[in-house]
Amino acid sequence: MADLRDQTLAFRLRREWPAYVYLLPVTIVLLFLNAYPIAYTIYISMTDFGTGPKGSLLHYHYVGLANYDYVISHQSSTILQLVGNSFFWAGGCIALFLLVGLGLACVLNQPLRGKTIYRTLILLPWAFPAFITLLVWAGMWDYEYGIINGVLNAIGIHSVDWLLSPDNAWAALFITNVWLSFPFYTVVFLATMQAIPKDLYEAASIDGAGALSQFRRITLPYLRPTIVFVGLMGFLFTFNNFYPIYLLTNGGPGLSTQIFITQSYSDAFGAHGAAPLYSTAAMYSVLDFLIIIVLTVVVIWGADLTRNWLR
Repeated sequence: MADLRDQTLAFRLRREWPAYVYLLPVTIVLLFLNAYPIAYTIYISMTDFGTGPKGSLLHYHYVGLANYDYVISHQSSTILQLVGNSFFWAGGCIALFLLVGLGLACVLNQPLRGKTIYRTLILLPWAFPAFITLLVWAGMWDYEYGIINGVLNAIGIHSVDWLLSPDNAWAALFITNVWLSFPFYTVVFLATMQAIPKDLYEAASIDGAGALSQFRRITLPYLRPTIVFVGLMGFLFTFNNFYPIYLLTNGGPGLSTQIFITQSYSDAFGAHGAAPLYSTAAMYSVLDFLIIIVLTVVVIWGADLTRNWLR
């Protein structure tokens, strides 16, 4: 039987047209839900939507790349800060996710009593809605009434303005996001560890290999594909993780914790009483989209290289 890949497109369409008909409704829905919003956002970024007379929602004009030219010419420092903040946010979070998740997975992989209870407790942060959890953490970081400063005061340390200082704000964001995300990474790493043949560890113990040597020569090589995959996917997700920054710092103080998605939201909905700038918000969304596209290409290329390296 000839390989279908060797047939012409016209022949395959004549032979497989019922399958394409069945797929057509889903294709139309996906195009409407994905392609249309993306195309419309790109178009809005090239208009004076929200920046024209009285910020009209009905009367706006096509201005081409004028918005991009203005931002690049007059707000290049803002763009660079948003890029830096986005990569710092995603890279810092992923490093902590991998470190905490791998460490807890190693502990839970040991023959401990009550291991089922520990696994259940680790899943609790994952079980609560992220939005509610972030609001709770926002209260915990509060300068005057937060429990974190209360604990610091109890041991003789002065209260800290967690959300009003750039360095402290980043620390609060990282800690909060780790709390939200570490259960997933722990479960994934633990499942991979439990799939490693026990005979390898027994043979290594007989040969005199210690725990560190076993981890480096047995556990880590088996974990490497999982680490690469969840690390790359987690980086792309965290790059646009809107809720922690919006609910805890709202991008502040100033622009110190602002990323593209929160800057776009602030412009679109007129943060701090300012007039909404829909075209500018769309432009930031497009820039963010382009960066994500480049990152996705790099991820796919890196995954192919990693797959060949692991063979």
